[in-house]
Formats: sequence, C-alpha cells, structure tokens
Amino acid sequence: MLETISLQATADTPGVELDKEQGLFRFEGKSLPEDVLKFYGPVQKWFNEYRQDPNPNTEIVFNLDYFNSSSARIIVKILIGLENIHAVKSNVHISWYYSENDELMYDRGMELKSVLKLPFDMVEKN
Repeated sequence: MLETISLQATADTPGVELDKEQGLFRFEGKSLPEDVLKFYGPVQKWFNEYRQDPNPNTEIVFNLDYFNSSSARIIVKILIGLENIHAVKSNVHISWYYSENDELMYDRGMELKSVLKLPFDMVEKN
C-alpha cells in the first residue's frame, strides 16, 4: 500500500498532498527549497511507485505562488513520468492555478502545457 505524503507548506517549500486512496494530488504555495533533492526526493519516489499501479483517474492540482528553476526541473520530471501512464493505465489531468495579475505563473503554466502530452487546464483563481 502506497503511504500518503502530507507536507505542510513553509516559507520555502510547498504544501504537498499525495493520497492515492482519496485521489488527492496537490502542490500549493512557494517552492524554493534550499535542497531540492532532499525535499522532492520522497515525492519523486512516491510517483515512481504510483505509476506502477495508478488510479483510473489522476488529477494533479498545482496552486503555486512561485517556484524556482530547481523545482521546475523536478516538477517537469514528475509530469513527464506521468505521460507514460496517461491513457494506458490512468487518465491523467493537470490543473494549473494562477492569479489574474500573475503573468509569471501564467507563463510558466503555459510553457508546461506546451511541452507536456497531458490534458492541462489553466485555471484563474478568484
């Protein structure tokens, strides 16, 4: 059984909720950890295991206020790994939240949307 990961957001790290049983896959807040591999290592490992036996539907929510380039590389690796299960083992869908006046997060979401072969919705926050 895949253990749930539930990390509280800090000033430098996002809140992360990975709960296969509940179908919750969420990243929220800022992502600029001092040691990106230490923070995201368990998250990557979790997704590697999840890909072996995914839920029929996988909805991942990104509600990030900011992320640095090191975090971006890890996020892209995770999402590329999920491309391999999309439509074969699981219907994977990404929801990317951004604030109306936050051009940076909008642009970063659009960049990801353009390179990934996954259903990807841009969602403006109210």
